[in-house]
Amino acid sequence: TDSLQSVAAKIIPDDECGKYAIDTDVTLCAGTERGKGFCSGDNGAPLISNGVVVGIASTLPGEANDCGELPDMYTRVSHVLDYINDVVNGGSTGNVTDSPPSNEYTAELSQ
Repeated sequence: TDSLQSVAAKIIPDDECGKYAIDTDVTLCAGTERGKGFCSGDNGAPLISNGVVVGIASTLPGEANDCGELPDMYTRVSHVLDYINDVVNGGSTGNVTDSPPSNEYTAELSQ
């Protein structure tokens, strides 16, 4: 849908999130009831706690996540806060390009 959506999600403790995420210093998990949560195309959506953005939707755990079947994974804003502050204050974004080099990535889509 083109309408802004929201859902209440409980932040999952790091020890449980660690079962899904590679590095809980970088990633936090939030869970909802099955069928609710972020889906393909929702990357970049905020995870807000007490009015503060604490996470950015970053990946779906596993290829068959049914939009809430497994916990959603968010990049911790605290992990990238120095970078965000640097960019906001006029610093360089580093080596960011509009698109990845075509020879470094291969994707295959099937229906």
